[in-house]
Amino acid sequence: MTRLQRLFSTSGLAVLMVLTALPAFADAWPQPRGHGYYKIGFRMLRATHFYEPNGNRIRIPTVGDYTVSFYGEYGLTDRITLVAYVPFYERITLNRQVGRNSGFVFSEGDVVNGIADPIISARIGLAQFGATVVSASLRLGLPLGNSDQPNGLLTGDGELNQTVALEAGHSFYPAPVYAKASFGFNQRVKGYSDEIVYAVEAGYTVAERFTIAGRLRGVEPLRNGDPAVGGRRGLNGNDQRYLAYGAELTYTHQGAYGLSLGVEGATRAQNVLSAPAFSVGIFVKT
Repeated sequence: MTRLQRLFSTSGLAVLMVLTALPAFADAWPQPRGHGYYKIGFRMLRATHFYEPNGNRIRIPTVGDYTVSFYGEYGLTDRITLVAYVPFYERITLNRQVGRNSGFVFSEGDVVNGIADPIISARIGLAQFGATVVSASLRLGLPLGNSDQPNGLLTGDGELNQTVALEAGHSFYPAPVYAKASFGFNQRVKGYSDEIVYAVEAGYTVAERFTIAGRLRGVEPLRNGDPAVGGRRGLNGNDQRYLAYGAELTYTHQGAYGLSLGVEGATRAQNVLSAPAFSVGIFVKT
């Protein structure tokens, strides 16, 4: 086993982008019956550094992650919205390693292509207090990605996890401003640690077309899993921890379709790659 392979098989590397650049599930507002929101997105991350379990940032061979995904919301009733996030194509690359002076090939590198783990969920409207809406959601992470790859370039974690969350949103109308938040518990299996997950977001709309949003997302592991899992899961390590921060600019044309651009980074990170994640999407509202 090469030094490069050992790094990926024992360090518990985790693709931060997969966890932090997902579409916001903390929307709080259910879709009206028969209406929906649908988006095709692309995410990109290239990392040359990694946060170790103790939080130290170290240099690693370059890892790239490129994902094309579908995100959709559909109002089954005025209170129940079905939500799906399907990363139907993910490409993970590990750079070829060659000595600068000697030309010696330390590793030929690697590449993996395939579907990543989808997330399906249901959002249920619980109550409305004026301009404030409170909802609950149940999310299921489906183990459809590749969870067995020699160099740890995994598109899935091989486990069916369940997240229960409470969500709230508030509109400051007539001011074109909104705020929303989510707090939940992610129950994981197969030796993975359970997690506390949370998110806050605020946005401001200009000229009824451009919306500027900022968000924070966090994961806090309970560290109640099997410590050996981190060493077996390569890009899907155990005990991941981070506080992600990001911004998104959205353009909406006539309230029907539009384009989004986003970027996210992270701090307070453990067991994750260190690199910004960039995203672009095209969406339609019905």
